[in-house]
Amino acid sequence: MADIDNIKDEAKEAYNDVREETQEVVQEVKAAFKGEKLDSANTVGGAGYRSDDNTNKGPAVASLVLGILSLICACFGYSSIAGLIFGIIGIVLGAKARKASQTGLATAGFVCSLIGLILCAVGLVCVIACAGAVGLLSAFS
Repeated sequence: MADIDNIKDEAKEAYNDVREETQEVVQEVKAAFKGEKLDSANTVGGAGYRSDDNTNKGPAVASLVLGILSLICACFGYSSIAGLIFGIIGIVLGAKARKASQTGLATAGFVCSLIGLILCAVGLVCVIACAGAVGLLSAFS
């Protein structure tokens, strides 16, 4: 009877070993199918490997660059018109990137674009008001 119990225990251990090896092979096949590599712990996205989260940063980076450009344009009078355009496009790309993956880069691009858009709009109103005031003053003198 003790022999049968030992055989059952050995069979369970062998089954668990085969099961773990099969799961590792399945992970490797899935990773190879996606074009990824596994690290030493058999996890996807280990040190030096690309994971799915970082594959599409284009809209987030573009949003950040356009946000910075709109902030710069806010400082130069009539270039606020270009800053408005940069800000609107940056907000759209930032919202798209935040919807795809909630990363800090996408959020930073969205916020910079929003702040740049607001500053450009206020700056453009101020420039137009100043130009109108100068024109009005020159008409009376």
